[in-house]
Amino acid sequence: MRLTVGITHLTPAWHILLEQISPPVEELGLERPWTPENYACIVVSERPGTAAAGSLRHFVKNGGALLMETDCADGIFDLSGSGHFVDYIDTTDDPLFGSVTPGFVGRRLNIPSGATLAREKHGKRLIERRSVGDGEAIILPGGIIGALLSTASVRRNFPSQGPWLPSERVASVSKRTIRELVEHSLQQLFWHRNLPFISLSPFPDGAESLFNFRVDTDFASKEDINKLYDLCSKHEISATWFVETKSCEPWIDRFGALEGQEIGLHCYRHRISKKYSQNEHDVRKGKSLLKKGEIRPNGFASPFGEWHSSLANAVEHHGFGYSSEFALDYDNLPFSPSLNDRFSSVLQVPVHPISTGALRNARHSTDDMVGYYETVIENHLTSRLPLFFYDHPANSDLEALSLLFENVRNRNIPVTTMGRYADWWKRRCATEWSARLEKERLHLSVNDVPNGIHLQMARPDQAYSGRLESGERPLNEIEWTAAKESPPLAPNISVRHRLNYKMVLNDILHIYWKYKL
Repeated sequence: MRLTVGITHLTPAWHILLEQISPPVEELGLERPWTPENYACIVVSERPGTAAAGSLRHFVKNGGALLMETDCADGIFDLSGSGHFVDYIDTTDDPLFGSVTPGFVGRRLNIPSGATLAREKHGKRLIERRSVGDGEAIILPGGIIGALLSTASVRRNFPSQGPWLPSERVASVSKRTIRELVEHSLQQLFWHRNLPFISLSPFPDGAESLFNFRVDTDFASKEDINKLYDLCSKHEISATWFVETKSCEPWIDRFGALEGQEIGLHCYRHRISKKYSQNEHDVRKGKSLLKKGEIRPNGFASPFGEWHSSLANAVEHHGFGYSSEFALDYDNLPFSPSLNDRFSSVLQVPVHPISTGALRNARHSTDDMVGYYETVIENHLTSRLPLFFYDHPANSDLEALSLLFENVRNRNIPVTTMGRYADWWKRRCATEWSARLEKERLHLSVNDVPNGIHLQMARPDQAYSGRLESGERPLNEIEWTAAKESPPLAPNISVRHRLNYKMVLNDILHIYWKYKL
């Protein structure tokens, strides 16, 4: 029995999702029969033709598992759907998706008529789970996977117990929620077949998570830089610094002297253009100044966290290995952005977008900030996400950051730079491997596995992580651990969805500074 996920066509959105989740994946063809022995689950990524629909019906009726959207299910099961505008997906207390993070969508979706799982703003259910013969299918709302390719941004509130909810302009679609819906759907379909769900760990060497502290230097003084660097050194934090080069041009060499730190480019002038030529000129000028300080950056983070294709092309043109923009994604795993007919060579590394400045703006005290970070840490550890935080030296709360660093060190969470993680992630994506299960024995086949790549398996309420290497092992000899339950985020997403005057004021200030700087 091959523990492989088959897919009818690897579209850009499905490519991103399956690379992030990373089970053994194979695009369906004619050389291998579409049978439950060959594929643990099949993803139907586009409406099938008559012959393919017949093969998929036969597959699921004979014990296979299917994952698809409403539009694809209509071509297989003659299933009806209806269009509804979905502001957000609420998974609170859901029997199947209760551990999925609620998230925003903000678009019209095609809802399957038999939906009983998850819900939108007005309580309408969104996802259908149906038995078909000896098999099972999960049907997601039509349009939800394509939403992953959205590049729109908007101001969002973030969960907090402080006086006000902190906010930031981020990706309008909660792409983490889409990924988690897909991953949990695949798990449930594997488990329905009494199979463990198997994938690659998102962290090297079996780590539960990784910590990185990203610094955007925006107009910071030399004294501000030194204070934050001293704090990082005290806690042995190798931070990643993205330098706004114009204001620090006279002392640019200071960044090259920051021992144990990674230096990337933020910009020359703190402004983003819709024109490729202007973005390319700014990136070129910023790189040139860093070169004077004997710094050759591999990472880039744009002003205001913005992202669009003309900027992405300029960054790619200058040979950067990765970038980080929360207007494209945040609180998620890395991915290569889709640029129409291809994928960018510049890996996107998301971070948590709320800084101490945003928390102070939401009237959080230092104690409130510490509590906020603790909640984010707990949520990310349970959700198997990196702990990547960011701040600015000119207006940071050094006491809160010191306690954050101390918390990370006390938990023994490995500290990395964004560049090291990006390099490792690319090696993970290039790993070729397969898995099969025969008589309760797991067989793994790996081609030239890089160091640090680990396997992870999930069964209901159980989890396992271990080195990825060729060989076989009985399932009953694997040391399973109890799966962690995700702590609820408060307040409910319905509260976070509400517009308040503070958000409007912050957006007005955002627009003012965007064009004044």
